[in-house]
Amino acid sequence: MDPLLVTLQLLLGAFGVLGVATAEPTETLDQALRFAAAFALTVVVARVPARVVVRFAPALYVLSLVLLVVVLFAGVAPDTGDARRWLLIGGFTFQPSELMKVAVIAYLAAFFHNHLGDWQIWRPMLVVGIAAGLIVAQPNVSTALFLFVLAFAIMIAAGTSLQRLVAIGTAAALIAVAIGAPYLSRLGYLGDRLQGFADALGGNADVTGIGYQADRARQALGRAGLFGVGPSRPRFVPAGETDMIAISIGQALGFVGIAVLVVAFVLLVARTFRIAGAARGPGALLAAGAGLYVAGQASLNLLVAAGLLPVTGVPLPLVSYGFNSAFSVSIALGFVHMAYREARARGAPL
Repeated sequence: MDPLLVTLQLLLGAFGVLGVATAEPTETLDQALRFAAAFALTVVVARVPARVVVRFAPALYVLSLVLLVVVLFAGVAPDTGDARRWLLIGGFTFQPSELMKVAVIAYLAAFFHNHLGDWQIWRPMLVVGIAAGLIVAQPNVSTALFLFVLAFAIMIAAGTSLQRLVAIGTAAALIAVAIGAPYLSRLGYLGDRLQGFADALGGNADVTGIGYQADRARQALGRAGLFGVGPSRPRFVPAGETDMIAISIGQALGFVGIAVLVVAFVLLVARTFRIAGAARGPGALLAAGAGLYVAGQASLNLLVAAGLLPVTGVPLPLVSYGFNSAFSVSIALGFVHMAYREARARGAPL
């Protein structure tokens, strides 16, 4: 495994424990144990050859697809919201849309490796469109859009021509809309979020309603200053251990802590792209897909926390409380370590 990548993973995991200790101290040990389990998963995946991932990628996609269908009929909502995006399995809640992110990375890496120069573009059209449509139906528009953009970024990294990319994108979008259309009436919350964001930009935020979370986040960071107030003096911010965990870290460590957190993500993503560039075969696209996944999701979360985007509910990779996102990101980073191991075996400069 790559020592630098391991160090950055552990650092981000430590940030996650600190953030949870600040926002929800009773869950600190649980967060540490979940991160340890997720890191162990990275170690296991790193030992799997890339050719095995290619072989089983279609099966992983089909499994994820089946679970997304099951969610529509047997999904649960463990929080106070109406969205039923989780399955209750053995006392644990599992979110299939997180697994689908990894499945799409693996499937597209396998597809472009096996069909280089003879791309049957109807297949990625269906793969992306059906997955995105089922996620919209939960309803979970932000994750569906993220999956869509992630798939496009992977296809660009694979060298897909603009003409093919437009064809795939248009068809996939139509498929997603066709599947999600019956559930559009459940998406009224999107208008409220966008209106709240527009009001906040105009200085007219309703701090007792949709703008409450963003207002509390600004107050928390304003009081934290340069070096923070430490984890022993938490100030309540809604979802401070999950979507807004960056704010909790800022409370504890101030601007300096936030800066170190951002630098850690930049270094991690840069390292994944360096490994992807040195790798060959499907491992290269697996590593690139993992880097795009972490970069995109971390950017979305941090921009929302900074008040520069509407609230999306996207967790901060490796940091936010919960196992579903950590499970998915840990598999993706296992792909990067896998590519590192194979590139090093060839003597590639790393």
